[in-house]
Amino acid sequence: MAMPGTETIRFRRPTNVAGPTKVEEKDQFGNAAPSGWKRRHQGLLQDQVGRQRNGPVVPSLSFAFRLLMLVRFTGAMYAIISDCDEVFNFWEPLHYFQHNSGWQTWEVSAQYAVRSWAYIVAHWPFAFLGPKFLGLGERQQFFALRICLAAICSFAEAKFFRTVVTEVNERVGRYMFFMMLFSAGMWNASTAFIPSSFVMYTTMLAASYWFHPATSTPTGKRRAFLATFFTALGAILGWPFAAALGLPFVFEYLFVAGGEIVAPSNRIVWGSGRMNTLIRAVSWSACLAIPVAAFDSWAYGRNTFPTLNIILYNLFSKGGPDLYGTEPWYWYIANLFVNFNFLTLAALVALPALLFTYKFDFRRLGKTQMKPKEGESSPYLLLAIRLAPFYLWFIFMSLQPHKEERFMSPIYPFLCFNAAVTIYLVKGWQETLFINLTHSPYRASQTSMFSNFALAAVLLPCLISLGRIAATLKFYQAPFNVAYYFQYTTLPNVLSDMGYEPLPLREGRSGEDVQHEWDLTPLQNMTHPINLCYGTEWHRFPSSFLVPEGVNTQWIQTNGEGMMPRHWNPSGPAGAWPREETRVVHFGRFNDMNEPSAEPGAYLPVEQCHYLVAVSLPSQQFSEKEPDYVHDDAWNREFCTTFLDAASSRPWSRFLWFPWGVGEKGRVYGEYCLLRQKGVEINTEGL
Repeated sequence: MAMPGTETIRFRRPTNVAGPTKVEEKDQFGNAAPSGWKRRHQGLLQDQVGRQRNGPVVPSLSFAFRLLMLVRFTGAMYAIISDCDEVFNFWEPLHYFQHNSGWQTWEVSAQYAVRSWAYIVAHWPFAFLGPKFLGLGERQQFFALRICLAAICSFAEAKFFRTVVTEVNERVGRYMFFMMLFSAGMWNASTAFIPSSFVMYTTMLAASYWFHPATSTPTGKRRAFLATFFTALGAILGWPFAAALGLPFVFEYLFVAGGEIVAPSNRIVWGSGRMNTLIRAVSWSACLAIPVAAFDSWAYGRNTFPTLNIILYNLFSKGGPDLYGTEPWYWYIANLFVNFNFLTLAALVALPALLFTYKFDFRRLGKTQMKPKEGESSPYLLLAIRLAPFYLWFIFMSLQPHKEERFMSPIYPFLCFNAAVTIYLVKGWQETLFINLTHSPYRASQTSMFSNFALAAVLLPCLISLGRIAATLKFYQAPFNVAYYFQYTTLPNVLSDMGYEPLPLREGRSGEDVQHEWDLTPLQNMTHPINLCYGTEWHRFPSSFLVPEGVNTQWIQTNGEGMMPRHWNPSGPAGAWPREETRVVHFGRFNDMNEPSAEPGAYLPVEQCHYLVAVSLPSQQFSEKEPDYVHDDAWNREFCTTFLDAASSRPWSRFLWFPWGVGEKGRVYGEYCLLRQKGVEINTEGL
């Protein structure tokens, strides 16, 4: 017996009860999965220095998604709309579908049916169900959809990133992750409501399956089906030309052993099995066209398939997309450099870097770090196939005369992947050279020069991209700022002048600034609504979601000679379809030649405008149809903000913005204003 206050240890006799045994992990072939440090070296690219060390810190799928979502959410709230096609071909039809008002273009008319209502309406739940449940308005619907797009993109990016980590290399995955996280291109494309961004999502999801080396196992077949499905989803529901991004996968699955060893005597049987799997995957995925075509035929009121229509328009129409401008072959190089700076060059030289590695650093690739056996695929070939989508799309699009920034969106993730591979290979050359010079792998494992190079190669482009993102917000945010001021300051002042008062609010805490809220529904009862006009700035119209109901948006005549968007005619349901007008053909209203409409009513006389959104830039050439409204005595300035005059500014100063006045001397600004016309009173009849 122990003395009081004395601590003792009590031993238990061994027990014969067996505890749970850990299930041995196996790979898809049934073999024992690698353990320990060998887990790190199952990808195509192999570390040569510090192979038996713990690997770098790599975010999990969940953590990567949350980090990406943080940045993408910010983009959803603040990113500008850089392409008027996004507004008029997608935001406006969606607004019409729900609110029975908005702008229509020839592409969404029943006469041409180039845009898919299936794609547009697929976004309807994201925009309306949440805000409806919370009792929110149109502006909140706009941002709700962008937040949902941010979440979808974040998941696709995280899934693609984790596949690169496991199947290529941990360090390559980390490089690519931060490139995608901070690049200006991904910032703009991730939350854009446009098919090219949708294709970017589906392409990343497809790549997250086909980046695994192809096999004929049940796991390999499942991945082949999913890769084919997501490629088909992007092509059928989004943009048909995106099917080209699936060609490298098809090539590997049909002609490359991938993750298997195929004996020459078994080649025919193996190839037949692969072909059979791919045919079934393509056949099942192609069935997506049936509901999409059926939905669009229902929406347009005739048998049609917009996915096919857009191909026919681009290939066989009289004018085609070239009517909207052409650019030289190198235009995409310059554009990608603006959005990704030096990463563009790194992506373009990925294949040459791989060839150089094959010659001088051969052991950098492959699990065995040896030449492949008979019937085994070369890791160099497998990596080249994964580098191919970027080159394939870049060359294909560069050969087209008509070029737009959004056309490159589908390969933004592949650009980051190619650039990450290049940085990793160059880092590997440095390691190999160091070892050859010092004859000391140990010293190579202790120096930080290689990691410092990789850090600089990734960090510097990311910082430059942040400068580009800041530039878009600083220089071109004015259209959103004007729309916000109009809704939250101008219209409340109008209602206040009519005798209305803001909604009663709780009293704020001490020192808290409580902003008054206004009910703008009285504007909808006006017999003669407020006219908000756009002239030369019509292409920067931020969408009807950001203009309250009861305000009539109109265009005024300018020097432009092309065809303008027209108001949708309000309409009721046609059976179960809520908008009969989508089925009506107005002959003469639209054409596919970018010629002025033969039907009058495209413009409102400027004398009838209550408010006008206009810009005054030093580089502008004013005329009778396009006067300087900002400095016209007939108009009062309701709100003005700065807007960069790109034509007058030096090229290097307009692409990036950094604090402390860096580059400010090379910039020239104009004024972007909301104007109130003198002498044009608002008719309050109906209130």
